[in-house]
Amino acid sequence: MKKRFVYIFAALLLGSCSISTDSNGKLDGFWHLTTVDTLATGGVTDYSQRKVFWGVQAKLISARDMEANDRGYYFRFVHQNDSLILTSPHANHWHQDLPDGGDIPIDDVEELRDIGVNALEEHFFVERLSGSSMVLRSRTLRLNFRRF
Repeated sequence: MKKRFVYIFAALLLGSCSISTDSNGKLDGFWHLTTVDTLATGGVTDYSQRKVFWGVQAKLISARDMEANDRGYYFRFVHQNDSLILTSPHANHWHQDLPDGGDIPIDDVEELRDIGVNALEEHFFVERLSGSSMVLRSRTLRLNFRRF
């Protein structure tokens, strides 16, 4: 009886444990936005001296322009083949206006433009993704990143 209890307990314990092994392959990591190309005009904006970073881990992308404001943003995303879709933008809850509040849903895309996002649901074509660089193209912009 005692032995059977130990086996049942061990089976329940092992069965209830799960280890998250989310991997986004080469997309995972910390990326520095270096240039933004405007597709309609061919203009290029140098971001290499600016502090705009995207971090990718598990099911979230964290993006932050450390010069424009002190607020970071989070997105859920889907990455399949040559497509990257950002959804559900939220502002980081550690913003000075809400020290104890939760993450704030974003409903105005203007807040996101400094980090290269121009839609609340942004669709990117992944032009290049390697261990050292990433190029994303939306309808209006091409974002060039280097792994940081």
